[in-house]
Amino acid sequence: MTPPARPFATTSTATTTASTTTARTGTGAGSTGTVGGPAADATVPVSAPVRINVRALLVEGDRILLANERGQTWFHLPGGQVEAGETVQGALRRLLEEQASIDPDHLTFAGCIEGAAAGAGERAGVVDVVFAVDRPWAAEFGSRLDDLDIVSAPLASLPDLHLRPATLRQLIPEWLLQARPAWYGTSAR
Repeated sequence: MTPPARPFATTSTATTTASTTTARTGTGAGSTGTVGGPAADATVPVSAPVRINVRALLVEGDRILLANERGQTWFHLPGGQVEAGETVQGALRRLLEEQASIDPDHLTFAGCIEGAAAGAGERAGVVDVVFAVDRPWAAEFGSRLDDLDIVSAPLASLPDLHLRPATLRQLIPEWLLQARPAWYGTSAR
């Protein structure tokens, strides 16, 4: 992974602190529970089992790799649900190979996002585990699934994109600036 151009370096501390509080509590406008599910109220306890997703943060220069479910207007980081018996790193390697023919060189823990999703009449807890991913610099990628597009977008466009979960707008720039893992969760527990 080549060092990013650091497009977020001009963010002021006051702005970062205010948006961190909103992102970590999940109460900001446009916050959503998880990829693919409708937004859920983060202050209502979840009674269903927690689903664990794993996501790849892959940045090269001033561009980031994103996934888009065909027909949807929102984006998420490549990855998906961890299956029973898998480690999160093993699941991410499997999902990157299945989705985009990416064989990562190195995975670095970047953070977790806690949320909730509503569906099929019940609320489910969701934890997205995010890893920064290094891959061979000359490796090519492309979508291998009929219902998923893998795209490269400018980092500067992140504030304008509909990301799921919305907290990615906070996690990504904080990781690129500080390379320090963080937990983004609800305050109601």
